[in-house]
Amino acid sequence: MSELSFRKIELSDKIRACGLLEKSNFRGCEYTFGNNFVWRDIYNVEICFFEDFYFVKQLNGENTRILYPSGSGSVRRAVELIDEYCRENGLKPKILANSEKAKEIEACFPDFHAESMRDFYDYVYSAEELSELKGKKFHAKRNHLNRFAENNYTFEPINDENISDCAELNKRWCEENIDVDDDGKLDEQVVVQQSFEHYDELGYIGGLIRVNGICEAFSFGERSAEDCFVVHVEKASRRYQGAYAAINKELVDFLGGKYRYINREDDAGSENLRKAKLSYQPVFLEEKYYLTRR
Repeated sequence: MSELSFRKIELSDKIRACGLLEKSNFRGCEYTFGNNFVWRDIYNVEICFFEDFYFVKQLNGENTRILYPSGSGSVRRAVELIDEYCRENGLKPKILANSEKAKEIEACFPDFHAESMRDFYDYVYSAEELSELKGKKFHAKRNHLNRFAENNYTFEPINDENISDCAELNKRWCEENIDVDDDGKLDEQVVVQQSFEHYDELGYIGGLIRVNGICEAFSFGERSAEDCFVVHVEKASRRYQGAYAAINKELVDFLGGKYRYINREDDAGSENLRKAKLSYQPVFLEEKYYLTRR
């Protein structure tokens, strides 16, 4: 009988999960409790605490995948536990791991093969570069920021008193950007609403920008690793050129140099998103791999 028993993730799991996530210090966006929790209904997220591991299972049936666990313990033990669970539940093991763990799994288990998942790669930036925007490579971003600065905007941290203003902007953003047939963006809006509802409980950090008293941009996220902050959500109005550039910089400045890196998550295979994320000059991509049997 499998030693792993998965169940739905709950807010009450946060303290225990975060303790194990901190032990691993992975930079990927999926190695944050907030990400695991707010996507729970879209990805059918289930979790299991076993020994000193935190396992996260996503999706169903033949699409089922299990994240390489955070916590402490050997790669061999972790994979053997996953393999046993999959075998007893009629599943082919599919492990999502970063490049380091993918190599370790292949070394321990020659019958496992790593497949690069480019659409899942996170874009990771230098916090210092995003704050200072120096040099030719950021010339266009500085121009956008200077144009937006003409509006004499203000920035403030997100809190209980102003989070409803973020929700109002998000509603406007949906009306401007989402078609009824766009399942990806509709799923994202479920996640955004869950994030608003549980913002304080999840320990999110973020801020918003006002122009003439109206919220025109917001952004928030959480720590993934000791040196890395993940931006989970960022939205801005179309009414002002440079609003995205402004909220990007303001949030990084608000973090006050606490993190060396800013992870702005993946592009989900969207060419437009890929172009936009590359335009901010990532210092590296956090690579993701599926590990399956040959």
